[in-house]
Amino acid sequence: MNRQVVVVEPGQGDRVGNVEFLARTVDTPHFNLGIVRLEPGQGVDGHRHAGEDDSWLVLEGTLSVTVGDERRVLRAGPGTFVLVPEGTYHALANEGPEDVRFLNIHSPGGFDRRIGWRPRRWTGSVPGSPGSRRG
Repeated sequence: MNRQVVVVEPGQGDRVGNVEFLARTVDTPHFNLGIVRLEPGQGVDGHRHAGEDDSWLVLEGTLSVTVGDERRVLRAGPGTFVLVPEGTYHALANEGPEDVRFLNIHSPGGFDRRIGWRPRRWTGSVPGSPGSRRG
């Protein structure tokens, strides 16, 4: 497979709801990388991923993460990294008064497609990066 260099300028990722994808499955089959914003009161219901690790690096705010069969609640502030192995129960919530922003990494790739991302046609090139593109 001959993959291209991918460069995404700030705010120019592909969006699905409150997720801005920076690395999609068409870019690399190894992982998806996105920036997620949760407003106060927003969250993701509890679930498990078969064959896929899920992780977060909190950028702003405090992310409440419920993990495992015992439903342990973690409070992850800026700079905190959480890795949830495949098959592990997890739920996310913003229980605070301000938005929470975090990087979300799913490995391997495929998460983008499951939540509805579809390829768009490339309409240009990134200056200074010959051969780079988004598909």
